[in-house]
Amino acid sequence: MKSLKHIVLLFFSLVVLASCGSSKPATFENRSQTITIKETVHDTIFKIEKDSSSYQALLECQNGKVVIKQVVQAEPGRTLNSPKVRLDNNQLKIDCEARAQELLAHYKNTHQTSNEVVRVPVKVNKLTWWQETQIKLFRIFAMLSLLLAVWLFVKSKIT
Repeated sequence: MKSLKHIVLLFFSLVVLASCGSSKPATFENRSQTITIKETVHDTIFKIEKDSSSYQALLECQNGKVVIKQVVQAEPGRTLNSPKVRLDNNQLKIDCEARAQELLAHYKNTHQTSNEVVRVPVKVNKLTWWQETQIKLFRIFAMLSLLLAVWLFVKSKIT
């Protein structure tokens, strides 16, 4: 009877020692996130069409000097004003002014792409269903062996 106790205790000790093992840390697969921003600057040219203005007048001489008798036509252009006409000491002076124009255009085209970071756990050494079944059956067997060992120990102490 004592040898049976020793065999059961030895078997129980081996089961307990065999079941102790360190668990491996989970392995993760890292995927990183990258954001790419691409900016493109575009220039634009504006074409300005030609422009003109006109002025027609009748001239005559009065007391030896030239004077404007009658303005026949004075037309402004799209951007030009009507010409300013003056007669000073028999000299014809014409001024034609245009408004200042600034045409410069820049625009940006922005395109953004991004990839995000994903940390996915990867199962290493995944057990099959048969291995899982064997582990569960062994746990049941170990519990029954422990109960049998306790029962035999209690029975030997009583008798």
